[in-house]
Amino acid sequence: MTIAKPTGSRKPRKNASARSRTAKRGGTNGKPARQAVAADGKPSAATACRMWRCCKPVPSFGRRPRPRRFIRRARTVFTTGILRRHPGTTYALVDFVNLSARVARCMTVQIFDWSSGLPVALNVTPCDAKKCNVSLAPGTSNFVYADISSVQFKYEVRIAKPARNNNVVLNVWGLSSEPLVPQFGNNVLQHQLFRIKAGSLNAGRFCP
Repeated sequence: MTIAKPTGSRKPRKNASARSRTAKRGGTNGKPARQAVAADGKPSAATACRMWRCCKPVPSFGRRPRPRRFIRRARTVFTTGILRRHPGTTYALVDFVNLSARVARCMTVQIFDWSSGLPVALNVTPCDAKKCNVSLAPGTSNFVYADISSVQFKYEVRIAKPARNNNVVLNVWGLSSEPLVPQFGNNVLQHQLFRIKAGSLNAGRFCP
């Protein structure tokens, strides 16, 4: 008696190791595993957690940015350094010019008497204060000065201006009394001013 063999192709059965590998991959027959779905058709909590990475908080690096209203505007402070007062120098004058076509700028001026070895702030005109804030409209110039005739030996002029702005040019002059002639050794131009750290010796605030 002859037994007929079945015709047609028959797929070989997977062994246990192959089935375990498929289970680890999360799919069958080479197809990816479908996400676990709850009865209402929405992903389960575990699936949603994997999808949106909500299980572990995302770390934030660095400081949080401060609200804009608390961010201080950057200022750059320049100084003439210690100047020996010329016998003919009566006034220390600072000339400003704002060459910007659209933006107004504000500068702060201080003048110190260093004759005693310690800084003594002098009154600056026209503010009649020891710290003078000067506002400049676009395309305008202005000046402030202090009477330094009482300075015995040495003095310093310090100016704070907006950082990252090259449209404001300033020069410092040591002038005689009328007719206000510049005196030798007391004149410092823009490129000769020395930049220092803001607030290194200044008390109070600069221009807002």
